[in-house]
Amino acid sequence: MKFPLRTFFAAPLFFAILHGADISPAQAEFFENKIRPLLAERCYECHSAEKKQKGNLLLDTKEGTLKGGDTGPAIVAGDPAKSLLIKAVKWADKDLQMPPKKQLSDAQIATLEEWIRKGAPDPRDGKREVTRIGKLFEQAKTHWAFQPLGKAGPPPVKDVAWVRNDVDRFILAGLEGKGIRPSAEADRRTLIRRVSFDLIGLPPSPEEVESFAKDPSPDAYERIVDRLLASPQYGERWGRHWLDLARYADSSGMHNDLDRPHAWRYRDYVICSFNDDKPYARFIAEQLAGDEVEGTNEDALVGTGFCRNGPSNDDNMGNNKEQYRLDELDDVISTTSSVFLGLTMGCARCHDHKYDPITSEDYYRLLAIFNGTEKLGVPKEPKGKEEVNVQALIETGAKVRPTFFLRRGSLQNRGPEVQPGAPAVLAPQPILFSAPAENAKSSGRRRTFAEWIGAPENALTWRVLANRIWQHHFGEGIVGTPSNFGFNGARPSHPELLDFLAGQLIASGGRMKPVHRLIVLSATYRQSSHGTESGRRLDPQNTLFSRMNIRRMEAEILRDSILSVSGKLNPQMGGAGIKPRIRADLLTASQRNKWPVLATEGPEQWRRSVYVYVKRQLLMPMMELFDAPVTTESAARRTESVVPTQALVLMNDEFVEDQAGFLAERAAEQGGDLPSVVGRIYALAMSRPPADARLQQALAFVQSRENGYAGEKVQPAQARHRALTDLAHVLFNSSEFIHIE
Repeated sequence: MKFPLRTFFAAPLFFAILHGADISPAQAEFFENKIRPLLAERCYECHSAEKKQKGNLLLDTKEGTLKGGDTGPAIVAGDPAKSLLIKAVKWADKDLQMPPKKQLSDAQIATLEEWIRKGAPDPRDGKREVTRIGKLFEQAKTHWAFQPLGKAGPPPVKDVAWVRNDVDRFILAGLEGKGIRPSAEADRRTLIRRVSFDLIGLPPSPEEVESFAKDPSPDAYERIVDRLLASPQYGERWGRHWLDLARYADSSGMHNDLDRPHAWRYRDYVICSFNDDKPYARFIAEQLAGDEVEGTNEDALVGTGFCRNGPSNDDNMGNNKEQYRLDELDDVISTTSSVFLGLTMGCARCHDHKYDPITSEDYYRLLAIFNGTEKLGVPKEPKGKEEVNVQALIETGAKVRPTFFLRRGSLQNRGPEVQPGAPAVLAPQPILFSAPAENAKSSGRRRTFAEWIGAPENALTWRVLANRIWQHHFGEGIVGTPSNFGFNGARPSHPELLDFLAGQLIASGGRMKPVHRLIVLSATYRQSSHGTESGRRLDPQNTLFSRMNIRRMEAEILRDSILSVSGKLNPQMGGAGIKPRIRADLLTASQRNKWPVLATEGPEQWRRSVYVYVKRQLLMPMMELFDAPVTTESAARRTESVVPTQALVLMNDEFVEDQAGFLAERAAEQGGDLPSVVGRIYALAMSRPPADARLQQALAFVQSRENGYAGEKVQPAQARHRALTDLAHVLFNSSEFIHIE
C-alpha cells in the first residue's frame, strides 16, 4: 500500500515509534494538528532559530519552549495559570503581550491551555540547537583564542642573515610569503630615541645619543636595553599602561566627584610591581584577592584597589543600596574579564552574550565569586594624628551571601541560587572551590579564581598579556582588539608568534622584562619606519610589520618629554598626586572641582605626569586634548585624534611657553657661538643635530626674531634669549618632536 510520505510523518504511529513511551500517539497527533501549526503561524516569526530570537526565546524546539527566554521558562507543564506563555497570549500584563500586533483568539488560547494542562507533550526531537548560545559553543571548539597554546617552533625563512632572534623568523616568514622585503635597520639616533621612549617614556640625553652613535661594540644596543629595563623609570612608563586598563583615578566621579585621598597608593603599587618584575600570576592574585593570597601584606591589600578604581556614587546611592552594590560589582566583573581574559563578560548580565559563548549563568557564577566582598579602608601607617587608610576590597568572614540568578538582571525577577565558577567555555572542568574552615577570614573564592586565571594552562590569559606588550612596542597589537578576543574581535595577524610570546611569558615565570628584551632586540623592532617599496605597496596598513609604525606620544609622555629636554623634570617618585596649573577661568566654571589656582609652577608641579592627580570631572587640558583615557571604564588602547586645539595648546599654553624658555637657557649655559647653541637645542629636543639646511633656516629665524626684539629696545642678551625661546617653542610644536619613529 502506498501513501504520501508526509502522511506517514504526520501519523501518530510514527511519533509513537520515534519517541516510545515518552508521548502517546494521541498526544503526538494533538500537538501536530493543533499546537505546531499555531506556533508556526503566530510565534515563529519572532521566536525561531531561522528568523528572530527576541528575548532569547525559541519556540520552534521542545527544549527552547521548556527553557524559555530572558524572563524565565515559557511553560509550567500541567499548570496553564503559572505559565508565562499563557500570561503573554492573554495580554494580562501590559509589558508582556504576545503576539504584539494581534492577540490570539479565545479558541487558540484555550487550545494552548489544554495542551499545557495535559503536560505540554511535545514530539519534536530537539536535535536543532536550542538557542544562539548553543551554536556559539559549537563555534568555540575551533575558535583560535580558546585553543591550547601551539607548540610549533619558529618557521624556516630564506633570509637568515636578517634574523636576530626567533621573533624575526615569525615576522619574516609572513613577509616572504607575500614577497615583501623588511625595512632597513633604523639609524642609531632614531633607535636609541625609540627604545628610550618605549621602555622609560623619556628621551635619551644628547650625551647618551652621541655615545651610542659612536660605539662600535656589537653589544652596545643590548647594554642600553638592559640599562633601561633596570631603570626605576621603567615602572613609571609601563605602570601607566596598566593604569589605563585599571581605570585609575584619584576621585570618584559621578555627581559629586569626591576625592579619594589614598587612591595613589594603588598607582604606586603598580609602578613598584612593574619595577620589581613581579610574576604576572602573583600580580593578578594580589589585585583580585590581596586579602586571601599567601603572604598577604600591605602591598597585596593595596593591590585590591584594582577592584575599587571604578567610578562610584557612595554619597548619593539612592534608596536601592542592593542595586547599587550589584552595579559596582558589575564594574568589577566586566573589568576583570576584559583585562585578564580579553572577554566582554558584562554583556551577559541581562541575557546570554549575543556574540560569544558566554551565558548569563556564567556571569552570575562570577558574581558569586565577588559577592562576599566589602569596600573597606584598612589602616596602614599612623602618620601623626592622621590615620592613613588603604582602600581595599576584602572579605570579613568565610560565610558569603548567596548569589541568585537574576533574569534580565532584575532584582525583582530572582531565579535559582548560583554557585561560583569560571566561564564554561574556558573551564569545561569546573573549578574546585573548597569550603573554607569555620574560623577562616574569607571564603577563598577570589584566590581560587585568580589562581585559575594565572595558571600556565590558561592560554587565553597569556595570549592577552603577550598581545598587550607587543601593542605598546609597535603601536598595534598582533590582535587589533586587545581586550576582546571573542568572536567579534580581530583575528591575530601572526597567531603562531602570539603563542610563542605567550609561551615565553610562561617560561619566564610570568616576568615581563625578558619578553620586552626579546622584542626590542629583534630585527623586527629595529626596522626603519620608512619601509620598502614592496612593503608600502603590498602591506599598506603594515599588518605584517614590514616597517616600524610612527606613533604620536601619549599625553603624559609629551608633557614629560617637554620637562625632560628643558632640564626641569623632577624625578621624585611616588606619593600623593600633584596638581599642575590649570587656567583659572576653567576652574571658576565648576563649583565642585577643587584645584589650586597657581600663578606660576615650580619643581613640585614638574614631576612625571603619571603622578598628576586624575580628577574624573576635570582632566588636565593637555592630558585631555592629547587623548588621555576616560577613566569610567577600562581603556585597552588610546585614541589618536588630530584636532586644531592640540596645536593651539602647544602654541599658547603657559606651561609650554615657560619650558621653551628653560630649554633656551639650558642650551646657552655652555656658551659658544649661535650655531653651537642652536645645535644644542636640536640635540636636546630631537636627539639629533640639525641638518645643514635646517641649521641655516634656524639661524635665520633666530636672527630675525632677535632683530625684531632689538627694535623693541630689548637688551641684546634678553633679545637673544627670547629669540632662542621662540625657536625652542617652534620645535615643541613640530611633528618630529611629538612623534616616535
